[in-house]
Amino acid sequence: MRTLRTEDPVSVFSVLNGLELPVLAIGPDRRIVSVGRAAASLFGYDGTELEGRDPALLFPSMSPAALRPGGVDEGICRHETLSRKKDGEEFPSVVSLFRAAGRGEWLVVVQDLADPRKPERRAFHPTKEISLFNAFAEILNHHLDTQQMATKAVERIHEVMGGWAVLFYLRNDDDVLSLSAHAGVKRSAVSRLESFTRGECVVGRVFSSGQAVLVRKVSADPAVTRLNLVLSDVQSVAAAPIVSEGEVLGVICVASQRTDHFTSVDIQTLSTLGAQIGVVLENTRLLGQLRKKMGQIDLIRELSEAIGSSLSIGMVFRIMVSELKKLVGYDRASLLLFDEQRRDLIIFALDTELKTVLGKGLRAPLGDTSAGWVALNNRAWINEDLSKELKFKLDQKLLDEGIRSSVSLPLYQDRMLGVFNLDSRNAGHYHPADLEVLLPVARHIAIALENALLFDAVSKEKREWERTFDAITDMVWIEDLRQKVIRANRTLLQRTGLAGTEVSGKTCGELLARMGIGPTVCVCCDTLVSQKQSFREIRGAGDTLFHFWAYPLMDDDGTPYAIVHYLKEVTATKRMEQELLRSDKLAALGTLIAGIAHEINNPLGIIAGYAEALLNRADSETLRAVSDFEDFPEYLGTIHKEIFRCKEILRSLLEFARPQRATIRELDINELLKEVILLVTHRAKRLHHRLVENLNREVPKIFAEAGSLRQLFMNIIMNAMYYTPEGGEIRIVSEAEEDPSGRMVRVTIRDSGAGIPEENLEKVFDPFFTTKPLGEGTGLGLSICHRIVKEHNGRIEVHSAPGEGAAFTVWLPAGKTE
Repeated sequence: MRTLRTEDPVSVFSVLNGLELPVLAIGPDRRIVSVGRAAASLFGYDGTELEGRDPALLFPSMSPAALRPGGVDEGICRHETLSRKKDGEEFPSVVSLFRAAGRGEWLVVVQDLADPRKPERRAFHPTKEISLFNAFAEILNHHLDTQQMATKAVERIHEVMGGWAVLFYLRNDDDVLSLSAHAGVKRSAVSRLESFTRGECVVGRVFSSGQAVLVRKVSADPAVTRLNLVLSDVQSVAAAPIVSEGEVLGVICVASQRTDHFTSVDIQTLSTLGAQIGVVLENTRLLGQLRKKMGQIDLIRELSEAIGSSLSIGMVFRIMVSELKKLVGYDRASLLLFDEQRRDLIIFALDTELKTVLGKGLRAPLGDTSAGWVALNNRAWINEDLSKELKFKLDQKLLDEGIRSSVSLPLYQDRMLGVFNLDSRNAGHYHPADLEVLLPVARHIAIALENALLFDAVSKEKREWERTFDAITDMVWIEDLRQKVIRANRTLLQRTGLAGTEVSGKTCGELLARMGIGPTVCVCCDTLVSQKQSFREIRGAGDTLFHFWAYPLMDDDGTPYAIVHYLKEVTATKRMEQELLRSDKLAALGTLIAGIAHEINNPLGIIAGYAEALLNRADSETLRAVSDFEDFPEYLGTIHKEIFRCKEILRSLLEFARPQRATIRELDINELLKEVILLVTHRAKRLHHRLVENLNREVPKIFAEAGSLRQLFMNIIMNAMYYTPEGGEIRIVSEAEEDPSGRMVRVTIRDSGAGIPEENLEKVFDPFFTTKPLGEGTGLGLSICHRIVKEHNGRIEVHSAPGEGAAFTVWLPAGKTE
């Protein structure tokens, strides 16, 4: 025995520790002071765990005296004994104790006698561990999924640790270890090693306890029997848990055909790897949850965009199902709308590749259907397996089409809007956990659906309003407060020749000008000032007449925000009113004239008889000899002449009141006009008037009474001659014209006179209206013309402007008339 001397015991401990020799220091109080790395690894402790402990914990077979050689001041003491590791395993060893000079401490060096090759293996352990950790660092940096990571991990463990077989188990949802990856295992054996329950075999023991297990000799441990039976010639096993935050997620198991192939260092390495893999699995799980959440966020974002960019229910549905297919999957998706009046559901939209009778437009009752239950209770419903449990009998139709599981989500937004359904052919496809994704999505679908339904309702009302607006046959347009057109109906667009886009921004005056209506006082200003409706009667081109209204549009506060304009052409209506008024006048006048003529005609006949008798007596020579009787014959002749003039007037009045029915025959209007022109030519020459005729040879024949038409055109031409200054022109034109009432012959007689004042235009056809001096006209000529035209189912109009002459136009139907 030699004495080991040194002035620095700490240096000796460092040297031994650096040589990877298992060394520990015992203080004067017989307690462990410090533990070297190799010793801590050999016994399976952390270095600080043994500080202050009794060394008998490590060397139970040694007597206290042997561990406390208090009487020995110098030299080395060696003992062959059994040492004990932390996990209770005992191994043969040589324990050498020697005193550190001057410090009162003892250094203890332990030599493991179980395997003479352990020093070499111990020297190899750091290199192997570093290689394994580097390999794992590379695997983890690639961000592989769980299965890929398990496969790579098994390959590296098998390569570095030198085991014969490597098994990688992960816990499944049923709390059973399931084989995820393996290496060195025959295919025939894999099926028998696919799963382990808690406590089953060495793998299940690690799963249950959460502690690593080292089996140096399989034959001495019955817990490894199943592995030994499946993997023949297994001699040693090392297994460590895959742990994350104290929860066992799986087990790594390494098997060898050599006894005592694995050491406590291997167990420590596997445990470290298990902890790292556990962190990775937990991160992968969290990453999966994050991706799922991100998917939900993306889906909600898509929903928000759909709500903002599309108000079509169909478009929202298509966006939703395309995103949901990525998250939860389905074989059939449907949107059912709730009908409040009929109290049922109708399939509005459908997305499936399956053949189905449950198509769009099909109505579903609320009773005996899962979707109906959801609509009534405003709660989600999951059918996990329709083939095992059919809560609602009408869901049998889903099962008949191969649907095994389904989820129904209520679409509620202040009221029940409908139900969103997802169906799968796989049993158990939908779980309550899926509602974490689907319920927020359903809320956003409900918002989008509510907006879409409101938009549809508004659009429907808008379309109905537009149809009503365009159906108005009069001209209607709306202006803003700047008096710029916002919208116009179809009638106005057709009348102005503008397109819908062109009319926007136009002013009221521009629209009126396009319709031939000259500048007029705008009623818009009156409406804006008074905030009440305004009205004005205005004239357009060709003596057209319009009624023009403006109405203010008021908001809820009573403030005007726009003006509605309503323009109605009343030319035909006014003419009809005039015709009716004239007809009433003529009818009343005819009755009056007939009565007056009858009453006056009889006295005039008596007076005429007496006057004629007196004239006969006036030829007597006796009377002529009387000087006072000298003027009587002249007076009596004047009386007689004026009486017959009165009778002629009465005859005209009676003819006006009760015209005689004449013979109707086919006429050539041009020939009749030539006859009339020939009759008035002499008078025209005397007045130096030019008669210009422009008679169209192609005009069709008419059926009329020739005498009446001669009187008609004679009256008009003679009237034109009267009002045309000497040297003027009278133009007679005949044309054929297509009229809404049929083919017509139009005759226009235009003079170059002074024209008819505007205030007299509406009176020219009234009986007894005349502008001729007293005694030169009765005012019946144009009234008789008007009656003749009406008797022939035609019409007569007059157009005139001061200083531009007058034009009388007569329309007569071609061919026979009823």
